Amino acid sequence: MRITGLALMIAAAAGSAWAGVRPAESWQLTVCMESVTNNTEIQNQAQTVASRIFAGIGVKIRWRGSRNCPREAIYVSVSSDKPASDHPGALAYAMPYGGRNIVVFLDRVVSLDRKDMPSSLGGRLLGYALAHEMTHILQGQVRHSETGVMKAQWDAEDHHQIMLGRLGFAAEDVDLIYQGLDRRRSR
Repeated sequence: MRITGLALMIAAAAGSAWAGVRPAESWQLTVCMESVTNNTEIQNQAQTVASRIFAGIGVKIRWRGSRNCPREAIYVSVSSDKPASDHPGALAYAMPYGGRNIVVFLDRVVSLDRKDMPSSLGGRLLGYALAHEMTHILQGQVRHSETGVMKAQWDAEDHHQIMLGRLGFAAEDVDLIYQGLDRRRSR
């Protein structure tokens, strides 16, 4: 009797945790990214990390190069020469109001890959930054959450969760991502 009651409580808690979040459908998103010369390891790791983050909510990312990028795809360009005054402290930024563009500051990502940092921090952080900016594009707005991937500024605990691959989306962000994917699908 106790086991059955406990199982029912666990099932009810699990159901309420996912309230408002639709079950995973066959969501796919195409992202075109300019090639990162001399840093393909960082690019590959970033794409893998971003793909895992979105896979966790049932969205498959199809990565493509920048040539022949479909019109509906998100487009990521790479910059290595922006002054520190341009989006200070940011690893990347999105332009969600016009549609589909993200700019990555590769020099800032590479500078994070220092000796005193854990191995491959740059690729992991870039993957989370890409997921953050891709979400701005999908949501069609610049908004931030109190927790998770869409937090405005990640703190030390968030960086720890990033290194463990455990920083996820807040429930409201998942709902807004699905709404954005619905809008893209209906076009």
